[in-house]
Amino acid sequence: MRGLHWFRNDLRLDDNQGLAALAERAEEWLPVFVLDPGLLARSPVDLPRTRFLLDCLAGLQSELASRGVPLQVLEGRPEVVLPRLARETKSGIVSWNRAPTPLGQRRDARVEAGLHRAGVEALVLRDHTVFAPDEIRTKAGGRYSVYTPYRNAWWEAWHREPRECARRSRLPKRPIPGFAGRPSAALAGIAPRDTTRRLPRGGEKAARRRLSSFLAVAARKYAVDRDRPDRDGTSRLSPYLRFGAISVRRCFTEGLHTAQAEPAAKAGIRKWLDELVWREFYHAVLAHSPHVLTRSFRPEYDALAWLDDDGAFEAWKAGRTGYPFVDAGMRQLRATGWMHNRARMVVASFLTKDLLIDWRRGERYFFEALVDGDPASNNGGWQWAASTGTDAQPYFRIFNPVAQGERWDPEGRYVRRWVPELRGLSAERIQAPWRHGEPPKGYPLPIVDHDLARARALAAYRKARQPSSSARTRSSR
Repeated sequence: MRGLHWFRNDLRLDDNQGLAALAERAEEWLPVFVLDPGLLARSPVDLPRTRFLLDCLAGLQSELASRGVPLQVLEGRPEVVLPRLARETKSGIVSWNRAPTPLGQRRDARVEAGLHRAGVEALVLRDHTVFAPDEIRTKAGGRYSVYTPYRNAWWEAWHREPRECARRSRLPKRPIPGFAGRPSAALAGIAPRDTTRRLPRGGEKAARRRLSSFLAVAARKYAVDRDRPDRDGTSRLSPYLRFGAISVRRCFTEGLHTAQAEPAAKAGIRKWLDELVWREFYHAVLAHSPHVLTRSFRPEYDALAWLDDDGAFEAWKAGRTGYPFVDAGMRQLRATGWMHNRARMVVASFLTKDLLIDWRRGERYFFEALVDGDPASNNGGWQWAASTGTDAQPYFRIFNPVAQGERWDPEGRYVRRWVPELRGLSAERIQAPWRHGEPPKGYPLPIVDHDLARARALAAYRKARQPSSSARTRSSR
């Protein structure tokens, strides 16, 4: 039998569930990637995420070419171009890995319907997470809305049925003859790799190198260093997981094997793997509660009276709030398409609590600016910081941006790297330069007083929590 594999957020050959399933059914195959004009319109090529995607795609194309398999890059609506290619190649089956988002699932349904009309079988697997959302349930069969019991149930499920990655990549035996790789006019029109921004190198090889490097060095101290943006203590694998340049099963498999072989690394690796379980948790939340993409998980907070302060929002985006730790995080994001997780929490708390600006504005900006912009994790992180989400921090927990900088960047190395105006300041001055006189030339004074902003936020959250406010919000839906 002949078959096609539709690559999407699984841009790798190693441990690819859909591709392995196709190998069991088809002897001849062609790989396909579809440039959907609708998706490109929402994710223009100058965004870091799209740039990284195209870099991963180029790596995949190179890997396939080395095996004599030509990648078909098609342009158009998938529900139209995939059935057409299946007929053209006389393929009886098209495989892919299930989309993890509501938008992607609606697109998949249209593709399945188009293939069915063409008499072509759709072979759809789950690949983006270790366990499907419905596989991790409470003992009563319900859904988890708190992370810790979800994590415990997740690990129990893993110990019952470890889902380690495949030892060998399974591919169909040979490509369908008579088909060369199809050039794409859209890809040909894209400028070369952007060297003005320090984006990570995409692709499966880069992902595997990053995992090996992390497990060899930083993983041992991950439990201690993970909150320190001044150190290279995290895996930085999130962009690769976002586009499937590496499988999450590969991360768990190699992480657990390393922890078993090297007991000194066990605590750090286990803490890192728990962070990957957070990723699974947020995907389960999105699957069960898709409304979180537009509304608060906790409905009482839909009544929050957010401030519509465009000037403050632009200052936050530009890294010019006057709070060095916040500004360092935002400038790192602009320069690299990535931000350390501790900094993400602090800048999100600052936007939603100090500036009282709607978390949805921050979420949208992060999704545009991040290389690893993932709908489930991005939404979960923002609603956690804003106290509007599932298992979020309490509304009265408001990060002090100065104290956070002093704790997690005690020598000021992170701030000096990303806020050059402050490089000449001592560690004692650098997290709050205005307390020691005027800040250095070119650096702004704080745009808000943290203590006053904290009091304002507490009042707004308490008002939203009043039964009358929540009732008005529910009745207006």
